[in-house]
Amino acid sequence: MTDWPFTTLELTAGLRRYLADPTLRVLEVVEEPVEIRLPSTPTRGVGIDVERANHFEHYSYLLTQPKRVRLGLPGWGRREVGFHRTITPPLPFALPELVTADSDGKWIMLEPYPPSIKAGEWTANEYRQAVINLAHFHDRFWGLAEDLSVYPWVAFPLANDFETVCLAAAKAVETIVQSGCMPILCGSLERMTAVARLIMQADSIARVLQSAPQTLLHGDYWPGNISIDEDGRHVVYGWQSVGVGPGILDLLAFVLRSQRNLSPLPVEPAELISLYRYALATVTGVRWTDEEWERLWDYAVMWRFLQEQLPELADPEVTGRKERDEQLETLWLDPMTTAADRWLEKFVLI
Repeated sequence: MTDWPFTTLELTAGLRRYLADPTLRVLEVVEEPVEIRLPSTPTRGVGIDVERANHFEHYSYLLTQPKRVRLGLPGWGRREVGFHRTITPPLPFALPELVTADSDGKWIMLEPYPPSIKAGEWTANEYRQAVINLAHFHDRFWGLAEDLSVYPWVAFPLANDFETVCLAAAKAVETIVQSGCMPILCGSLERMTAVARLIMQADSIARVLQSAPQTLLHGDYWPGNISIDEDGRHVVYGWQSVGVGPGILDLLAFVLRSQRNLSPLPVEPAELISLYRYALATVTGVRWTDEEWERLWDYAVMWRFLQEQLPELADPEVTGRKERDEQLETLWLDPMTTAADRWLEKFVLI
């Protein structure tokens, strides 16, 4: 018998609300194959046989059981449930419909939209469209940080949740050093010095990023969380990290996560970055000079490394395959160290 995170009563109540049928009875729940695999969330296919008005029907849904994919900000499931129940269209992409969920977000049931194109098979046009969608999504919530603060599920990593992020980063460094699991990081005095400077000067990094216009961020926007359905729509999953910050943080995550997991890309990252800047300028009127953008990009690298990469590297499930170590150096360690040398005060690590 399959071990489900919900009871029959919970499932019945949720389906009755979703299908607007108080007479619905759940007859059987079985595991089904699933075509959508979300990279940061355990995902299962659920087949449900029900009886409605003396008719028997079968439904297939997607079950996710959120976990803390990045340490430091609790309530991942509640964050995603809150987003689905609060944010309404229009959005530049589609969202999977929320069928039902645990009140604390321990499990979430969604409508599945199987991809017609797998993430690893995206063409340049799919990447371009995803970046344009991202710019228009950011425009939808441009400058609304104060309005978004009324929602308890929205994270503010650069403000309200700042100390939690920093504590998680420091704990991650301690774990990495004690375990010796990342010699390409803890075996380098230069890199460890840069990491220490990031943690000690995190407030200055946050201030620079807060000086840019703030918007709603997906937090983990990349092809692995986007299903392109048979109608060509981009359906965006994985809203566990939704929060407020400058849009460049989403763009950086999109570019670097795609490079790390789907290289070689069919389009140059520089083109995607330029496209985002152009699309955002078109809808918001906000423009940066190349020098201003490069500075903001450096600060985004440092913050994302602090918030995301350090806790991820401390995770014992992270593998140390040589090719991924090389990507880690190229995409994160070297840019982070260079950015710290360029913008942060120097000191000698003892």
